[in-house]
Amino acid sequence: MTFKKLRITGPGAVPYQLGMPMHVHDANVLLGTLDPVPVSNSGTQIHVQHFVPTRVVREERRHVGRLVFLEICDFISENFHQVQAISFAFTREINILGGGVEQAASRLDTMERIGAIDVQIHPKPDALPGHFIVSGVWAYSEASLAALRIVLEEQRALYRQAPIAVGVADKPGVRAALRRLVSRRGK
Repeated sequence: MTFKKLRITGPGAVPYQLGMPMHVHDANVLLGTLDPVPVSNSGTQIHVQHFVPTRVVREERRHVGRLVFLEICDFISENFHQVQAISFAFTREINILGGGVEQAASRLDTMERIGAIDVQIHPKPDALPGHFIVSGVWAYSEASLAALRIVLEEQRALYRQAPIAVGVADKPGVRAALRRLVSRRGK
């Protein structure tokens, strides 16, 4: 199976509807959730901020949050034509990206490349010095969508080299261990 893109659903793998918590998957592996996903301006804007990665993502040696955000923008633009803007605020510290200044600069670069507007960097008020909030808006237009898709395909190509679902599927999990125990008891 070749990785094509992440899958976005509502809770319990139901089709996503605006305003629901958003679940992001690689195949059947849950990577994380966004909850809440506020909808504003009469349904024309959503806000992305509270991404909660699963253990498998937190233990990953590479940063997949960028891919997750880009996939969300692409998913919303394809499926919810009334949404014209996605505001964002990235606050989560990610040790593998370096210090706070490096994280903010990397996030700023990506947001500028996809055509985000009003991108701002502010110190995170409830954190140690050196941690920042990167916020702004990705507004739908033909130009911003084209820019998004270029950067998204770059991130997909990097991710395609070692999708998380492949690594997780290869590891025996709790369910597999329980199935083995149950099958042994039945003999």
